[in-house]
Amino acid sequence: MTLYHDHRRVVLIKSLATNNRFYALVDPESGIRNADTVEAIPDNLLLGIAYPCLEDGLNDFAVIRTTFETLDLFPEDDPIRAEMMEIINDARGNLRQRLTELRDKIAASKAHFLGTDYEEFKSYALDMIHRGYPRRNLDSMMKLNVFSSVAQAEGHNDSSELLYHFEFAYHSPDEAANLSPREFLVALFDEVLKSVLDDANYKSKYQFDRNVFQKFIAVMFVNYATTDPVFYGINRKDYGVSNDKEMDDTPLYQAIHRELREIEQRLMREGVLEAAPAGMAEEPDFSAAVPLPVGAVPEAGGRLSYEQASSLLPGQLVNEDVLLGPITSLCSAASLLIRKSDPETQRFARVILADASKLVNELKRLGIVSPFANDPGACGY
Repeated sequence: MTLYHDHRRVVLIKSLATNNRFYALVDPESGIRNADTVEAIPDNLLLGIAYPCLEDGLNDFAVIRTTFETLDLFPEDDPIRAEMMEIINDARGNLRQRLTELRDKIAASKAHFLGTDYEEFKSYALDMIHRGYPRRNLDSMMKLNVFSSVAQAEGHNDSSELLYHFEFAYHSPDEAANLSPREFLVALFDEVLKSVLDDANYKSKYQFDRNVFQKFIAVMFVNYATTDPVFYGINRKDYGVSNDKEMDDTPLYQAIHRELREIEQRLMREGVLEAAPAGMAEEPDFSAAVPLPVGAVPEAGGRLSYEQASSLLPGQLVNEDVLLGPITSLCSAASLLIRKSDPETQRFARVILADASKLVNELKRLGIVSPFANDPGACGY
């Protein structure tokens, strides 16, 4: 066996084209650094999906939901409603780009969920389709009030034990069940994407929650339940990702490095990758891998039930939709005001964005939201 030292480093990079973030292994000579922003994700990179890659989309969902709530404050003939719909359409466009890229890169074996057992993912998802899962538990675990509010809007006054069933509206559930685990995962993302594209789902907040947001949250939840917890990034040593901080020795980045190398080897054996990436030998040596800290997270490789997964989700993660959603919506409204021709209006909009950014940074400093969380006010002022 050929032993070698892999000089590549784990980076978390963000695409300006889609706002998606992915993990990748890159040669330091490539010029790509951790926490960098690129015009578009290079097509030659093998990408890893772990927290916060999927969670970034929650910001766009939050903007749409809170804007719908604000719309209810204005009469039907108020012209501001048309401007508010611009905010919804912008966020909807962001979701389309995010989900299209995720679906296509997973389908092409360019992006992979890290630490996730795809067989279990499919099994858990099919269980949610056929047997259902208590709405109250989903809301409680994800710190939301979406599943229960949808049930109440449909006339179920006591929704405490009502089950949520993931519904395929654009695919045949029977055909999906016969797909391979990876193809099934692609079908789930395509289902969510088609729900985002369907105009009928934007008639009201209820329609959006029922037909779009519930599906995305359900997919996220199944992902948590079938992923090794080390990839949650909840170890304190993982906090504070930036291009100024040395992240290589953190539990999360060590796990990502090992996982991406193993995926590369598997894809080469399967013929999906024709040759090893630049700077990589034929046979990696995993014997020198540094073990994860004992007790930092549950034992690596142990799969979780829905309930076990929920008990491990850190407060910083689940706080983000609750706290950053309204902040993101405010920033979207401020960004809309910047488009106005009035300099005074633009000035006040930039003040809102700057103060929102300060608030988010303070929430991060206090440990209320994760340091990985996007700062919606960081641009535009």
